[in-house]
Amino acid sequence: MTNHERDERQKFNWQKVILVLALTTLIFIVGVVFGNYIASKKINMINYMEQDLRTETTAVELQYLLLAEDPCIVVNSTPLTDELYDIATRLDYMENSLGEDDEDVLRLKNYYSTLQIRHWLIMKKMQKECNKNLTLVMYFYDTKKDCPKCEQQGFILTYLRKKFPDIYVYAFYIDLENAAINTIKSIYGISETPSIIIDDHKMEGFKNKDEIMELIECKDGCLEDET
Repeated sequence: MTNHERDERQKFNWQKVILVLALTTLIFIVGVVFGNYIASKKINMINYMEQDLRTETTAVELQYLLLAEDPCIVVNSTPLTDELYDIATRLDYMENSLGEDDEDVLRLKNYYSTLQIRHWLIMKKMQKECNKNLTLVMYFYDTKKDCPKCEQQGFILTYLRKKFPDIYVYAFYIDLENAAINTIKSIYGISETPSIIIDDHKMEGFKNKDEIMELIECKDGCLEDET
């Protein structure tokens, strides 16, 4: 091989190296830009969702004030309950996107829990004053790490709530710093998860669908508080 040929080959090898380096750099830059774009879109979507949730929870709170005086006017209406469950679905999305410990998620979950308690109080009043046969279920859960059965328990309660229109489910994160939740925990002696209160009757530990339905069906005559 002549010196000229050797120089040409070395020159060609360097060109290949530079080309590969340039392509790798370009792919890296495109990946970073695309990743930042996706992250930015996700953050913007979550920020919009947070603002939308704040507006909607304020509207729901006003509805509670309007209905508190005469809950019987909505005995055959479900929009308020549907809105409450819709907020819960979007909060779940935020929690899955930002994490269970995110400050914004906890703040909104705290406020949402207060809305749930107000709804629960109105429905209890409806039970008493409107002669309405309702089943009110309060469910206390913890993180997946601290309560492996809580997610499955939540799925079962959601299924029952969707299948039976007279069953209302209110889910509360047990470690949430909320004075109203702490008061309910104290009244009913809630100390572990999963825990369920069905119309003032407490059950602790995981319950399958059949067990819950049996307890609901006999709640007025055969359900006793578990210790």
